[in-house]
Amino acid sequence: MAMKRIWLGLAVLILGLGTVLPGAGQKFYRDDPLWRDPETQDASAAKPVATSQQYDFIENTFLDAGDDDGRRAVNLNTVDQVPDSSWFTNRIGRDRWTTEQLVRGPNVEGGPAPGPWTIVGAKSEGITPGLTIRDSAGDTYFIKFDPPGNPEMASGAEVISTKFFYAFGYHTPENYLATLRRDSLVIGDSAVVADADGKRHAIEERDLDSLFEKAARQADGGYRIIASKAILGRPIGHFRYYGTRPDDPNDIFPHEHRRELRGLSVFAAWLNHDDSRSINTMDVLVPEGSRSTIKHYLLDFGSTLGSGSTQAQTARAGNEFLWEARPTLVTMLTLGFYVRPWVKVEYPNLPAVGRFEATYFRPENWKPEYPNPAFRNTRPEDRFWAARIIARISDEAIKGIVASAQYSDPRSTEYMTETILARKAKVLMSWLNGSNPAVDFALDPDGRLTFQNAAVEAGVSKAADRYTVAWSRFDNASSTHTTVGSEQTATTTAAQAPRELLSSDFVSATIRALHPDHPAWQQPVVVYFRRGPDSTWTLVGLERNP
Repeated sequence: MAMKRIWLGLAVLILGLGTVLPGAGQKFYRDDPLWRDPETQDASAAKPVATSQQYDFIENTFLDAGDDDGRRAVNLNTVDQVPDSSWFTNRIGRDRWTTEQLVRGPNVEGGPAPGPWTIVGAKSEGITPGLTIRDSAGDTYFIKFDPPGNPEMASGAEVISTKFFYAFGYHTPENYLATLRRDSLVIGDSAVVADADGKRHAIEERDLDSLFEKAARQADGGYRIIASKAILGRPIGHFRYYGTRPDDPNDIFPHEHRRELRGLSVFAAWLNHDDSRSINTMDVLVPEGSRSTIKHYLLDFGSTLGSGSTQAQTARAGNEFLWEARPTLVTMLTLGFYVRPWVKVEYPNLPAVGRFEATYFRPENWKPEYPNPAFRNTRPEDRFWAARIIARISDEAIKGIVASAQYSDPRSTEYMTETILARKAKVLMSWLNGSNPAVDFALDPDGRLTFQNAAVEAGVSKAADRYTVAWSRFDNASSTHTTVGSEQTATTTAAQAPRELLSSDFVSATIRALHPDHPAWQQPVVVYFRRGPDSTWTLVGLERNP
């Protein structure tokens, strides 16, 4: 019995140590915060991976792919931000971009060079016809058309959304608006196309006849197109929204716990990117000196905003998954008399816009075509991060981006602009107020703490009634806090650190905001400052909703 008690005591001791150790040890290092992920491993052995659209739907709809353990995003630096990586590059979220930069987006040239375009491949089957061409300068482009019933719709959506998603920080292709005339095309000697049975044969004029029948033709005989420049590198398949890629040694964070993939749900809701799934991504093997890395892209924005690529977006898009048990069951039990609320939404008759609205739209209720593991794991601080990026895009820039779609009907330009702006206001209202919105912390040499309120700055809330600030001395070696002074109350976004703290190497402050309409503001934000040799303070850590 005595031995049993000894073993039990040892077990308790080990378990106790197990709960202490994760919180112990050094928290910050000299190079914190990191702004670039150290992706140093060679991925040149990675092989192409095939993706089945059907299996992707089944897996994510019925099998609950990925982890749902409620954990925080795992690929953050110490100030709660996403470092640059093969997945994401901080653009508007970290730097002030001009309207001209935002309107240019990823485009660095002017699109396909004039002169004859040589067809090197085609896609005439399926819902989206297209061509692969080589222009007179030798560059390769993928050509996509608008559907006959909705001229300018898919191309306009592609132009607008590409520029937004690039500004957010994602890797996207260069997508250009252009005009194609059939007599400028030359069929290449090795150009092939697959028929309805999947059999490949040399492209003939009749194949082009079939393709152009599915494309919107302009009055002058030309075709408005999207010319998507081929991405540099070797395509090796699509990425999934969960797990990691086994043959990529740099892919160490489960995709469902990457903040940029979780936050994508906010951007997708704003721009109605309901087709945000694996098939619309691409992994590309890119040489970098003596090694290769895999770069991850978002593709095909033709099914965003009010466009469904080949027709106006369905009313269901963004409101309900392709398969949902409850509404389907209710419809069956009521013999079809139950009408989904989104069915009753009215849309203007603007073929270039399709179906896109902001009145019924509720950001927190928006859904993609089917469940997405990264979206399902999104936490309030992930949504806050994305909403802050959206808030940095000015109304002027939004107007400029929409104007670059070059709609021929000014009513389409006006309606698209107004709807995007109205949806932006709703996104910011929902998700800047869904967490404590205190941001932009600074501590001056005299110990005066200043910060801003992101929700107030964005115009989606009145100021907080008050803020509370609790100070502590932080021991970086052991990651322990020692409270200094009593909790302070402030009615402005400023506070004074206790004088005895200013000789410390690290100080910490826990900030809460109180607002009668926004209970989530009471969640803490913990900030950490490191003292420099000249007694200046540098923000080295931030934890939102710790």
